[in-house]
Amino acid sequence: MKRLICILLILLLPLSVGAETADTLSDDEITQLLWELYQTENEGEYLVLPEEYELPPQGKTGIYNLLLLGIDNPAEKLTGRSDTMVLASFNARTGNLRLISFMRDTYVSIPGRGHNKLNAAYSYGGAELLKQTLGQSFGVHVDGYVAVNFSLMAELVDQIGGIRINVTQDELKKLNGILEYYNYLRSAPRDEGLLTQAGMVTLNGLQAMSYARIRKLDSDFVRVERQQRVIMAIYDQMLTLNAADLTRIVSAYISRVGTDVTLARAAALAAGLLAYPDIEIKTLRIPAEGAYTRRTLNETYYLIPKLEKCREDISSFLYE
Repeated sequence: MKRLICILLILLLPLSVGAETADTLSDDEITQLLWELYQTENEGEYLVLPEEYELPPQGKTGIYNLLLLGIDNPAEKLTGRSDTMVLASFNARTGNLRLISFMRDTYVSIPGRGHNKLNAAYSYGGAELLKQTLGQSFGVHVDGYVAVNFSLMAELVDQIGGIRINVTQDELKKLNGILEYYNYLRSAPRDEGLLTQAGMVTLNGLQAMSYARIRKLDSDFVRVERQQRVIMAIYDQMLTLNAADLTRIVSAYISRVGTDVTLARAAALAAGLLAYPDIEIKTLRIPAEGAYTRRTLNETYYLIPKLEKCREDISSFLYE
């Protein structure tokens, strides 16, 4: 059952967060930013790549890299910014599953589009351009992708009967504020579904989505941790379902998922996952601590990655 649920998570669970306005920098602003970084960083490496750079490495034998994308579009379409980007890497030789979350504010070179935040690549050219961007900047080879609109997550949580999350008092206030906004959008009573106490609670779909989208309480890094908690809570709740219910859920939502993964490839991946009685799952955030510089330019926040260090972190995490 656990292995089946891992497969379902790969197919259905990229979480999404709030959209942002476009924030492309001009050439002069790029020059200013890079010059400031050159003066303050003395490690002898590019922090932001030029548009012309080496091709990404080819995938390694026995390892399949699937890019999971959460798309924020009120119309429930698969267009817009990919505000959640997770690389799920399965090693068929070891049975290990590795999840790498890429921070949306990471400042990169997007082929043919100049420099911008990483989450802008999908809006410019879909999954293919984002795959090129990840390959160019981080040396990541992507074998396939799955894109899901964030609204699907709320429906899924309701379908499985809610999830258990430990909500702090500060998180409760922010969660309720976001939930009030959702209530306004759907013409529901303002206080519908608001949490009344912190601690370990059962969240419905809208509450879980509100929790995952908390962003002003602390930082984007902590927001990613909250998303990971939601994913694991969904996983835990799915363990309580029978095969018939799981099959029904997949049948209901599979048509709303965008992907370039063929049925044959999906079957092969599923067979690989099923070959192991226990799957070891580990997570990584890119850029990790010590692998980026924070910068604000024109009131826009960026994470300037130390690309050589990011590449080393990814390679060590996936292949060693």
